[in-house]
Amino acid sequence: MEKHREKNKMVHMVLLDLEKAFNRVPHKLIWRSLRTHGVPEAYVKWTQLLYRNVTSEVRCSAGTSPAFPITVGVHQGSALSPLLFTLCMDTATADLQSPHPWSLLYADDMCLSETENCLALQTQTQAWKDRLSENGMRLNIKKTEYLECGPQTNSTITIDGEPLTKVAQFKYLGSLVTTDCDQTPDSVSKQHGGSGIR
Repeated sequence: MEKHREKNKMVHMVLLDLEKAFNRVPHKLIWRSLRTHGVPEAYVKWTQLLYRNVTSEVRCSAGTSPAFPITVGVHQGSALSPLLFTLCMDTATADLQSPHPWSLLYADDMCLSETENCLALQTQTQAWKDRLSENGMRLNIKKTEYLECGPQTNSTITIDGEPLTKVAQFKYLGSLVTTDCDQTPDSVSKQHGGSGIR
């Protein structure tokens, strides 16, 4: 971003927001991802045991519902869950990822970038949305944000025809990224009066 700012060149960025990310991962995708990444079959079987016959019930003032099976999501609070989620994301989007720093994935925080060409980022963003849907995950279009670093234009990014919210700054992994291609730690921005609000 600093190099592009020095040359007065544009960087287009989209911060993808997954809807209930850890709760929507299909269990079949977990098994496929473990095997794709070369995890020994014995460990795949052990992981499957953790997810076998998982059920839930709903309790309310009227009573308790019958038990129903849970076939999506990773276990809340499990130390294994972030790794399983990361493997699933990597498996589902491996052929869509650009070299760093143009695609950045950290758990469910995903940032896509393109230089100059807003249309390329538009195509890439739609492809990510479609791929996530194919794998049982959902992009939250209302919370997915678009940022132009550099001279501002009227360009927009849409997903399924719906324009993304265009912002002047967003937080990514503890840094505040702004339209002038500045990147400061969020703690510094708060010390100097910044709200840290997207």
